[in-house]
Amino acid sequence: MAIKNSNGLLVQFAVNKLGVPYIMGTNGKVFTKGIYNDLVKRNPSNWFTTARLPRVQSCIGIKTTDCHGLIEWFIREQTGRNYDVTADSAFQSAKVKGVIKTIPEQAGICVRYQGHVGIYIGNGYVVEARGFNYGTCITKLKDRNWTHWYKHPNIQYIDKQLPAPVKVTQASDKYSVVWLQMQLNRQIAAKHISVSVLTIDGCYGAKTAAAVLAYFKYKGWSTNWSGKQIGKNTIKALVR
Repeated sequence: MAIKNSNGLLVQFAVNKLGVPYIMGTNGKVFTKGIYNDLVKRNPSNWFTTARLPRVQSCIGIKTTDCHGLIEWFIREQTGRNYDVTADSAFQSAKVKGVIKTIPEQAGICVRYQGHVGIYIGNGYVVEARGFNYGTCITKLKDRNWTHWYKHPNIQYIDKQLPAPVKVTQASDKYSVVWLQMQLNRQIAAKHISVSVLTIDGCYGAKTAAAVLAYFKYKGWSTNWSGKQIGKNTIKALVR
């Protein structure tokens, strides 16, 4: 059964996992020595190469994931039930799918190429547990070799617009900051605001603060503040 109203929840969940290390065969559980030994035994010369083992071992004791494991992790946290299938199996089971050039603008849709899956978060961006050298990160849809999109069979697609945060500060979760960065980039492009386009990374640093101040200047609002916190009125204006 699909999780009710879950495509927006999936995006929030995935964005807040940015930085989680990628270990093939894992899905958000604490990576233990037992899991490590089992995976190495089952894949002795495939993914768990001699060169990778020291860094893989350094992940023992923390949560790790692979590409579809990120979705499995979400489903387990929402339902309390284990769910473990391959990325390709999930695509084959999907009822609604298409080639990548026909992807609808709906957050939470899965994008894939053979053996790999990412989660589209809107505005041309994807969260994916990309691989050993990248971990869980945000990429641009156009920069990756996605071939298809699909609605995941265990996700209910109801949310048309990602929920806006109440406020955003430097201490906010990654989702809130990513939401802000995507909205600022949309405004920068649409209004030709004179400031650099932001890298969507969930980090509220000097560049994000500068973009907030540039937006304030464009709106004719006071810029006599730090730019490190926005409230409900700015959030309402950004989504217009």
